[in-house]
Amino acid sequence: MSEKINKESSKKHFSLLELTKSIESVIKKTYTRSYWVKAEIAKLNYYPKSGHCYPDLVEKENGVVLAQIRATIWAGQFNEINNKFLSVTKEPLSDGMTVLIRTSVSYHPVYGLGLHINDIEPSFTLGEMAKEKLVSIEKLQLNGIFNNNKQLKPDLLMQRIAVISVETSKGYHDFTKIINENDWGYEFFHMLFPALLQGEGAISSITEQLNQIKKAQKYFDVVLIIRGGGGDVGLSSYDNYKLAKAVALFPLPIITGIGHATNETVVELVAYKNKITPTDVGYYLIQRFHNFSARIQNAQNTLVNKSKQITNNEKLNLKNIGVVLKNGSDALIYNNRLKFTSTAHSFNRVSVSFIQSQKLSFASLTSALSYKPKLLISQQEKQVQQLEKQLLTSVKTNMQSSNTRISSLSDKLRLLNPQNILKRGYSITSHKGTMVLNTNELKVDDIVETQTYKGSFTSKVQSVNKK
Repeated sequence: MSEKINKESSKKHFSLLELTKSIESVIKKTYTRSYWVKAEIAKLNYYPKSGHCYPDLVEKENGVVLAQIRATIWAGQFNEINNKFLSVTKEPLSDGMTVLIRTSVSYHPVYGLGLHINDIEPSFTLGEMAKEKLVSIEKLQLNGIFNNNKQLKPDLLMQRIAVISVETSKGYHDFTKIINENDWGYEFFHMLFPALLQGEGAISSITEQLNQIKKAQKYFDVVLIIRGGGGDVGLSSYDNYKLAKAVALFPLPIITGIGHATNETVVELVAYKNKITPTDVGYYLIQRFHNFSARIQNAQNTLVNKSKQITNNEKLNLKNIGVVLKNGSDALIYNNRLKFTSTAHSFNRVSVSFIQSQKLSFASLTSALSYKPKLLISQQEKQVQQLEKQLLTSVKTNMQSSNTRISSLSDKLRLLNPQNILKRGYSITSHKGTMVLNTNELKVDDIVETQTYKGSFTSKVQSVNKK
């Protein structure tokens, strides 16, 4: 590569083509053979019209992309590689797969750096899947949640069903036909929560639908994850720890039917129940109805037999009670008849004796009534006469006593009459209409009036002697 000097600048430079050709030359000299490389297919970028494939390869650690490069598989090679991969894994190449590729490094001045894939080892992909599965199982067991969903106690009848599947899936339609058209008329309610069931997108898609179902969990008894058949690679997402954890910790029982009989995925291992196909899931739910129906029938038979036994026992007890009651009643009636006869005789004797005693009492009373009233009247008349005499004597005595008292009081009143006092030479002096009883009530020059037996006179006080 030769350097050029620009007349307008003293700086040395190369043309872009020269630089890219130089890079191309270095890469050709350095990477002279093909290499086996482990990578993840982030996106396959297959173009059916041309048949060419341009996969984007990445390497990640904890979800962070550490390396990324574009690769090329030409049409002829892609068909050969994909057919071999399909024959081993039963699945075509697709996004999200971890693969071991044999590739050569190339650089083009226009298209840049890239890898040319010559071969892919399908057994390595299966090994990576197995490794991821073991890691997921160990983490679930270490966190103590591996058996959480298995240990749930579901309702006897799983009648309200949340289904995670693809609406156009044959497995989903087979399932709905079985439960909707069962010969016993069992009724199910089911709601579809559509999701991707294969590839890298299946993990987030199924997890999101589980979260949606959890928000309405009170309306469902069980959750189904069902899909049609497929190879082991198509099920690699079901070994993912994130998805398996979501299933293990889900509050409702989860039943899987994702269509393969061997090498159970981690999701199938942690689910409450695993069935091979959606059809098997449908028959399992119907069988639970059968089991419940059998329990009801057994309970009914037990109830009928127990009822008959109780009825027969009660009939026998009732019959025995009837016999006892009749014997007791007969004995009671007989004893009461004896008592009644004895009581009747006693009553007759007592009545006759009572009547005779009453007749004697009545005769005695009649005799007494014939003379006692006259005697009583005579006694009462004597008492009345005596009371009259006592009353007259008492009245006379009281009148004499009263006259004496009246005469005495009359004499006292006559002696106490002011006129009689004045007649004996006494007088009454008053000052301003009030009798003077004490000289302390008077003072010099007071005018006083003196009343005598015959007439009165007025005086003026010249002096007062208070002794």
